[in-house]
Order: sequence, then C-alpha cells, then structure tokens
Amino acid sequence: MKNCFYVLAFAVAGFAGSALAADQEAVKPLQAIAFELADDNLRQFGIALDAANLAERVRNNLAEWQFPLSANGPFSHRLQARLGKVARRETPVGFSFSSGNSDPRAADFQKADVLPVTCSLRDAENQAVLIERESTFSAHALDKDVLPARIVDKLVDQIGTACLDVLEHAPLPKQPGRVRTELFKPKWMPDVRVEVREIPAAGGAGSSAQPAAIGDEPKKEVIIHNQGNPVIFQFGHERK
Repeated sequence: MKNCFYVLAFAVAGFAGSALAADQEAVKPLQAIAFELADDNLRQFGIALDAANLAERVRNNLAEWQFPLSANGPFSHRLQARLGKVARRETPVGFSFSSGNSDPRAADFQKADVLPVTCSLRDAENQAVLIERESTFSAHALDKDVLPARIVDKLVDQIGTACLDVLEHAPLPKQPGRVRTELFKPKWMPDVRVEVREIPAAGGAGSSAQPAAIGDEPKKEVIIHNQGNPVIFQFGHERK
C-alpha cells in the first residue's frame, strides 16, 4: 500500500562524513578563498548549465556570510564543489515529504531521489585538504519537467548550502572581526542549516553551593533552519 509520510533527519556533527586536517595548529587563517565548481555530472539535469555562472552566484552568496571569498587572487585557500549523480538513497537532512511505501520492511522505505554535493576546503599553497564533507539534497526540484531557471536557482542554493557547512566547520580560525551569524541577516539563506547550541543550566551564581539536580544539567538545542520557520529540538532531562 502506498502512503504519504513525513521524514525528519538531521546530523548533529554535520550533514554527512567529514575529513579534517591532522595538524590543525599549522593551518593558516582564511584570508582569500577561491571558489571552484567541477563540471562533473552537470549534464544529468537535461539542460545546458554554465559552471562559471553557477560558481559566481554561489561565491557571491557565501560572501554575504562574511567569509572572504574573492574572484581575484592571490588566494590562501580553495573551496571546491562537485556534484554527484542523483540516486535513490536515504532522505537528506531536514524535513521532506515523500509519497512511497510506508512499510518499514520495504527496500524503498524512507528513500528518495537524492543529489549528493561534496565540498572541500584546501590550502591553496600545498593543496592539503583541510575539510571535506558531503551533503545530500532532495532532487525533486531538479526534475526534467521543472523550468531551467528554477533548476539553476535550486542548484545554486544546494551547492551554497554544502559549502557554507564546510566553511562553518573549517578547523582553522575565521577571518578576524567576522560578525557572528546571529547578528546579521544576509539576503541569501541556505537550503537547510543545522545549528547546535548548549542551553546553560538553570540557576544563578548563588546556587553553586548545592549539587546540581538532574533537571539543572545543561541541555542541547538542535535548530534546523529550513527556508522558512526554523524547527527547534531540545534534548536533556526535564523534571516537573
């Protein structure tokens, strides 16, 4: 029997796997970042795509988040994105709506057509990979019956989302004076963004003489920023 179902999936540590530089103390700060988009698998959407135009739009969007992306060198780092092939696999991070088999024993349970995007940050001088992560996105908006302009817009959002995740988790100091993301409102917002915060334990400074009760232990708050209202989850003990 075919039913519709909602699926929630999120990763606290990141969208997928990640690789970090072994010697984090030796890396240099972000000063000037070149953005490059490989032309791999661009033809799978059935339309002519200009990799240079996509890269320019993604670079401009990421620069709104106050990372030092530039069109001109010399560069301290290279941010490189590569599209994978659309495949049937686990649903991506965030909320998704699927029409399919509701039987948990079925092979296609909680599966969707997914586009993987891999983004890596390298040292421009020695080409060492500092961090590499794969993000996955629903390919529903990339179907061949969708207008070409909408496909381009969605790819720009998805590539930018994957690379913003890499920049925010890069194992090196950010550009000095970079404003915290909570204090500014960029025009471009990522397709989905997972933020993890720690909620301080309840109670004031004068209550430190007593051992902390279970209900006063710190809690984790996971915020999934979709392109709409954010969804907030709180984890920890709750005593009434």
